[in-house]
Amino acid sequence: MRIGLFGGTLDPIHLGHLRSAEEVWEGLGLHQVWFIPSGSPPHKDPSTLTPFKHRFKMVQLAVQHIDHFDVLGVEGERPGPSYSVDTLSYLASSLSEEQEFFFIIGSDAFNELKTWKEPRHLVDFANLVVINRNKQSWDQTQQVLKELFPEYSAGKNGRIFSASGKKNIIFHEVTNLEISATDIRKRRRSNMSVRFLVPEKVLQYMEEHDLYVKNPASDPTHPSKWKGTSSELAAIISDEVLKNKGEKVIILDVQGLSSVTDFIIIAHGYSVRHVQGMAENIRRDLKKHGIYPYGIEGEKEGNWILLDYGDVILHLFLEPLREFYDLEGLWSEAPSRIVEDKP
Repeated sequence: MRIGLFGGTLDPIHLGHLRSAEEVWEGLGLHQVWFIPSGSPPHKDPSTLTPFKHRFKMVQLAVQHIDHFDVLGVEGERPGPSYSVDTLSYLASSLSEEQEFFFIIGSDAFNELKTWKEPRHLVDFANLVVINRNKQSWDQTQQVLKELFPEYSAGKNGRIFSASGKKNIIFHEVTNLEISATDIRKRRRSNMSVRFLVPEKVLQYMEEHDLYVKNPASDPTHPSKWKGTSSELAAIISDEVLKNKGEKVIILDVQGLSSVTDFIIIAHGYSVRHVQGMAENIRRDLKKHGIYPYGIEGEKEGNWILLDYGDVILHLFLEPLREFYDLEGLWSEAPSRIVEDKP
């Protein structure tokens, strides 16, 4: 039996994940695809992850009526960091020899494979299926392939690489659906719809359990020492944005309109590096005042970074994305104030 293994934080699972898995299942003639939500991924801060039980349940709901999809909770059952090589070793040793595994990862993850635990041993236990959603340049991918798997050579079609005594490495293109878990979480925190980005059952579960929207400011373990009012906090944060050359800084007063926060601050930068630099500097300088974020989304991509300070949520955009998402229009009922540098 040929079984695909689809890992990741799946926080939350969305239609992009499901479509990619479907195309690999069909294209490689797999019998099943098993989704494996990460328990405690070593590359992520565990405090920023949705609890495993919720992520696992959402995957269950997403695949429950698809005969060739299933979900395994193996990584949530093991203590300590969740390393893919350990999971593959466990599955290979505990299941039937008649089962052949195909470990499915994105090309972006493959390009960072050197940072994984024992990456060369992945192919001891499973075929490696690298899915490319957006036809990225092969330059970096080929470099990783040469460095980590120098004994592998390409077959006739140039997409299947093999080596004696090892499982194959297969490159497989799938439809590029511009859906990301990061964007879904940011949309939820911004009171924007995520319908048709996730399965309906998953959306219902998120709403029932207040996932990605619940204000964590009541968490007694959080290090923030801020004791002032939400309006004072909004003023401090907006001043920090201005200090870092944020453009068109606007404060929206959403008290009475939002159950998530009191104020939303919106600004944009002129480049990805500028947006990332603003977020880093603002977070660092606010910590000096004992003000810590409850959540951060989008730092790696840098085109829309959300910093959640509980009663105040800060959105830092790349200018075209600010226009595209139009949060000012979404909150058009909220009183707004443009913040400008003091003379």
